[in-house]
Amino acid sequence: MDRENDEDIKLWNAESRAMELIHEQVDHRLITMEYDYVCVINLSLNTIYIDLDQLHAEWDWTGEEHDYDEARLSLTNHFIVADDSETFLRRSSVENLRRKLAKKDDYFFTIRFEYANDVRLTKKFHYSYLNRQQGLVLATLKDVTSLLDQDWLTEELNRSGFIRNVRKILHDESRLEQFAIMYINIKGFKAINDLFGTEGGDRALRGVSQIIRQSSLKPYAVGRIEADHFVCLVDANTIDYEEIKRLLHQTMVINNRSLDVYGVCGIYLIKDEERYGSVAKMCDRARMAKDYIEDEYVQPYAVFDEEMRISFMARNEALGELRSALERNEFQVYYQPVYDAMTGKIASAEALVRWRRTNGEMVSPAVFVPVLEESGRISQMDLFVERSVLAFLEDRHAKGQSVVPVSMNMSQMDFYDKDMMASVLMDVSNTPLPMDYTRFEVTETAYSTVASNNRNALLDMKNIGVKFYLDDFGSGYSSFSTIRDYDFDIIKMDMGFVRKIGTSQKADAVIRSIIDMTHLIGSKVVAEGAETKEQVDFLREAGCDFIQGYYYSKPLPQEEFAKLLDEQCA
Repeated sequence: MDRENDEDIKLWNAESRAMELIHEQVDHRLITMEYDYVCVINLSLNTIYIDLDQLHAEWDWTGEEHDYDEARLSLTNHFIVADDSETFLRRSSVENLRRKLAKKDDYFFTIRFEYANDVRLTKKFHYSYLNRQQGLVLATLKDVTSLLDQDWLTEELNRSGFIRNVRKILHDESRLEQFAIMYINIKGFKAINDLFGTEGGDRALRGVSQIIRQSSLKPYAVGRIEADHFVCLVDANTIDYEEIKRLLHQTMVINNRSLDVYGVCGIYLIKDEERYGSVAKMCDRARMAKDYIEDEYVQPYAVFDEEMRISFMARNEALGELRSALERNEFQVYYQPVYDAMTGKIASAEALVRWRRTNGEMVSPAVFVPVLEESGRISQMDLFVERSVLAFLEDRHAKGQSVVPVSMNMSQMDFYDKDMMASVLMDVSNTPLPMDYTRFEVTETAYSTVASNNRNALLDMKNIGVKFYLDDFGSGYSSFSTIRDYDFDIIKMDMGFVRKIGTSQKADAVIRSIIDMTHLIGSKVVAEGAETKEQVDFLREAGCDFIQGYYYSKPLPQEEFAKLLDEQCA
């Protein structure tokens, strides 16, 4: 009987031990799948015991106890990105752990790790008490890079995830493709949110990512790096440039309503010798190419080239010279005449700023105007133009010389600057000129800023007789709602329409309709960018009020414009 009991006990013990081994294996497998290391920190003795370690052969401390500060320094020296070292040492200190864990049950933070071949991973340190009285803390390290690499909305990669994944692909020597990065920007996305709400806008963004993913480009990686900006890595040899035009114009259905979505795209072709270069710089060059698209209606894409790089360098150089150029009065106001379509005489002019260096060299507005906007100095420049124009007109008016109205451009940044707007209002209120002669041009984008930030300033000027133009009408989604909500005196039709005159009956019909509609709402029309007699003849026959463009005159320095006015009155 006793022998039978002994055998039963032995069998039970063997089965129990076997089950314990299985549990240990399961626990070990789960832990190794979840964590890079699991350890116990003794805050009282300042020691650390590594229970599980998968980091690196040089960091093989599994099953050993070490000085905690020595372990932290070794980890910092071997793996942690230099910029994060100080942060890690501060947050992982015994004093900080005690302070944080005294307030709540656990404490965590993320730190970037750096390995060979420029591989960077983001890891999460997590601390919690095993035994508060003895000062024993359970610490784990977990790789959370993939969680941080994904865009929550589209489920594509975010900026850091795209850069990391593309770097991995480019560094793979078995990949023989010629790669390219495409940078895609959705045009007029704010209007989509206005029309369909945030939820509709989110659906549109998800739809765009699906269109890119399922396109003939067959991208290796797709990312949404900000707002409505997407990037993708493709095989350059699969790019069909005619197909890109179709890809960048899609019709979506949102809440049972059709919506035309347009995009523009910059392309950077990656050379073989650049594959180990900065992916972030490659994305920047693709974005730069997008910014150099001349006519998005004709060709909504551009491929990065050396001229763009040179121009970019020129912009950076211009930024460094702006302050001294302003102090040396190197900026001048030019005037482009606007002609009455019926009489062919100068009816008004548009003031434009030009930069002539002291050595006589001219700097293109395409170089310095974006720099002014990016540096926040555009309002200072707009105020300079406004005061220069008033001084010029007031001087001629006082001498009894011919004067015509002159329009000045207002940037959307101007409406964020209350002091600047107050200065402009005071200037135009005190001028001896007829108020009809003071005019400002506002784009649709700038007007959306006016409507939400400083609309009173615009209304105050309009109430005293200042006239306002809606500039670049037809270049955005919100054109019709803009003219519905505000009474513009003059509508400037975007030059994209003028360039299409005569290309099709449809294009001509649209232009006629814009002119007729503008007259019906009590405004007049200026057509920008007229360069040929055929364009001028069509606009005149269609009832356009005013025409501006190189067919009549390029922008002129003040002295030449004054001479032109004098000749007209002679």
